[in-house]
Amino acid sequence: MTTSPETRSWLWVLIGAALLNQITVHLVRPTTTYKLVALDADATTVGLVSAAYSLLPLLAAMSLGSLAQRLPSLTPLLIGGTVATGSGAAVVSSAEHVMGIAAGTTVMGVGQLVFIIAGQSAVARYSAGSELDRGFGWFTAGFAGGQLVGPLVGGLLLDGATAGEPASLPTIDLALWLGTAACLPAAILLLLLRPPHRERRSVSRAESSGRSPDSTKPKISAILGRPGIGSAMLASLCLVATVDILTAFLPLIGAEAGVSPAWIGALLAVRAGTTIASRFLLPALRRRVRRSTLVVAALTGSALTLAPIPLTITSTLLSATTMAAAGFFLGLGQPLTMSQVVEAVPRTWQSSALALRLSGNRLGQVVVPLAAGAAAAPAGAGGAVWLSCLLLAGSGIEQLARRRHR
Repeated sequence: MTTSPETRSWLWVLIGAALLNQITVHLVRPTTTYKLVALDADATTVGLVSAAYSLLPLLAAMSLGSLAQRLPSLTPLLIGGTVATGSGAAVVSSAEHVMGIAAGTTVMGVGQLVFIIAGQSAVARYSAGSELDRGFGWFTAGFAGGQLVGPLVGGLLLDGATAGEPASLPTIDLALWLGTAACLPAAILLLLLRPPHRERRSVSRAESSGRSPDSTKPKISAILGRPGIGSAMLASLCLVATVDILTAFLPLIGAEAGVSPAWIGALLAVRAGTTIASRFLLPALRRRVRRSTLVVAALTGSALTLAPIPLTITSTLLSATTMAAAGFFLGLGQPLTMSQVVEAVPRTWQSSALALRLSGNRLGQVVVPLAAGAAAAPAGAGGAVWLSCLLLAGSGIEQLARRRHR
């Protein structure tokens, strides 16, 4: 990434907006589970509402990726995504029935998709190839910061409220509204975005030129046909779906075990904290370890460390230790798979390829929570986490097999 003060200030504005954006999402989504339980919803309903977060975005991702590739400025998309996220969170906060919560969750998911596509496209557009891991690492570290603060604040706000009791609904709604409010400063901050002029002009010329075959709108089959794309998308799908499962089902696991919302929020914050640490350490790790090796470590390490969580959640030391380790491994995988996708396609395909990767993520965020809700019916809420562990381990094995074949 270029090191001019203009570029650095732009990147920090983007990271700050990502932080605030994710405070909203990761305060609202775990708190939504407590609201659903207070409305007598079961594990299957929790899975359905969690899937609603990604269903509509799954259909829109590729179109948004093409739009991001064409736009000379990504700021309008970033602001629009932030406003949609806050609007969806407001609907969840004010909803009195499950259907209203599902509708608000859907709008929030669309807003998140718009923001993520625009943010990832910006990092890809303004980063040198050698700095992709660092750029994506810092951007996703901003996400992880919001994933730390949101659940922690939500848990503290709900401390003392009895999960599953209708009498706790006013406290739950207050927490939801406070989470919604974090989107306002994020939208204001994004008005300060000033991308680097030199890179913006060069990208605009490249995209406006029709002389290169790579400048045409890529087909999905063409992107998927690039070596390594399918493997990177599978790994990304499993990692993102796992974070979603933790966000939606850890409160349910805690409610079944009689664990307070404050401790559940603290565990989610521990996960996010070590995720931040892994992303800031990523440049140093990349200097010593191959990217493909780190991706395998992220997948298998996450599976092994998450498996004990449902059984140890009542033990402060054991649950915090295993969650910290899981957060570290989960944090490594996302920026690395972004870099794998970006480097596997021509420059003018990057936004579309990242959007296709997000489509895969959203597919996982629809299918896996539904499957997790079904698994939680006979096995308890812990079955959702164990399903995620199986998917992570399977993706890690696929990555190893691909490396050996290559």
